[in-house]
Amino acid sequence: MRVELFEVHFNNSNSIYIGGQTVSGKVVVKLTKATRIDSIDIKFTGRAKSKWDVSNGDSSKQYKATEVYIDSEHHLYRCRGENDLQPAGLHMYPFDFTLPSDVPSSFEGRRGFVRYLCMVTLDRGWKGVLQIEQDLTVIRHLDLNQVPHAGLPQNLDREEVYEGCCCDSGDVTAKLQLPKCGYVPGEPLLYNLVVENKATSSICGLVMSLIQTVRYTGYSDSLFSSGNPKYHDKVNSWTLRQADEEIPPGKTATYNSHCIIPAVAPSLLEGCNIIDINYELHVEVPVGWRTIQLCCVVFIGTIPLRQSRTASAPIEPVADSGLEPVTGHNFDMPPSYEECVFGRMESQELEPGDIGVDDDDDNETRGGAGGSSNTALRRSRLHRLPSYPYYSFENPSPSASATPAPLSSMRLDNSYPDPPPLPQGENQGYQLLPVSEQPTYTSLPPPPSYESLGLNG
Repeated sequence: MRVELFEVHFNNSNSIYIGGQTVSGKVVVKLTKATRIDSIDIKFTGRAKSKWDVSNGDSSKQYKATEVYIDSEHHLYRCRGENDLQPAGLHMYPFDFTLPSDVPSSFEGRRGFVRYLCMVTLDRGWKGVLQIEQDLTVIRHLDLNQVPHAGLPQNLDREEVYEGCCCDSGDVTAKLQLPKCGYVPGEPLLYNLVVENKATSSICGLVMSLIQTVRYTGYSDSLFSSGNPKYHDKVNSWTLRQADEEIPPGKTATYNSHCIIPAVAPSLLEGCNIIDINYELHVEVPVGWRTIQLCCVVFIGTIPLRQSRTASAPIEPVADSGLEPVTGHNFDMPPSYEECVFGRMESQELEPGDIGVDDDDDNETRGGAGGSSNTALRRSRLHRLPSYPYYSFENPSPSASATPAPLSSMRLDNSYPDPPPLPQGENQGYQLLPVSEQPTYTSLPPPPSYESLGLNG
């Protein structure tokens, strides 16, 4: 065995880059004796793909689409003649490649993906070819300050008639208020939820969830296809808050708290025309045989709002939410910077045993030092899961910088955090009031400033 070591090392050991950055590093080869190497090439690829099948009785039709963002190959070494041997020892071949600034963020789903790969090929002539492959995560920033309506407050309410057995009756009203609808992963989502039970029976339980809808675009290559695009939606859900407290008849429960936005891909997936991502916040309150559902569109970005924005048209005054500043809550300290600042997230779209969409380009050959040069190049989907920026909002202070954290100071979560503990007290973070003693509502206060969250505007 003459090739003892064959590896690719990036100057950024986490292999996470922002669009427009330069990917640099070196290919390391260690030889046990003088060896002829015909060539060493490095190739960078970036592509999106969608694919799904639609069954109709005994037949099925496949829809798919592909976009290519990067396809660039560079020569690191070329043999200069028959007697040109690389001496025994350690050899390093530097490289650098600048990513386009307009490429979409990495994404991995069950019906499609956006992937960036670096492949190095070492050609030994008649002795065979060795190949190694490294995944790259690319982030395209979504600045919430550039997203219309991201800084506007939300006020939702809905009423349902209680329907159950034993002639139970009465109305149940739920009201939800948010100071804004644009957030970054790791940011506290402040909310005020009021559930008024005017029914004759108790109601119990509510669930607050972040709903991700991924829309895939594809085309059929059938002979009789119209050529028009088809769409396939995949919905995923993350539970942010779950309460099982009972709300007796004639009482009002007020939930004035916060939950944490998990590490997820940014909204829209800008730069990709065949995969689109949108988010909603759902609150569900069971009312007998029915369910009150409050739905609000939210935007997940990578750069947080720097200051509150107001609507161009006047907004009618709404109830006083009494939203508490996030500094009043007890945040669990995150894992250390070294452990998880670029940790891989778990994918709700990829279930155990699900390998997602096959990449046709993965059917190339690869090998390694001491291994077969004809080993199928097929990577586990688990190793392709990208990491996303995760801001740390714990221990905010008035002196904190107003500038969004650079990539090197973001925390990338390797799991979805549980909601932080609610304020401790007799009612564990909520209060029950008789219907006749409801708070007097005036107007919604301005959204909490980022000074209170540790980001000076």
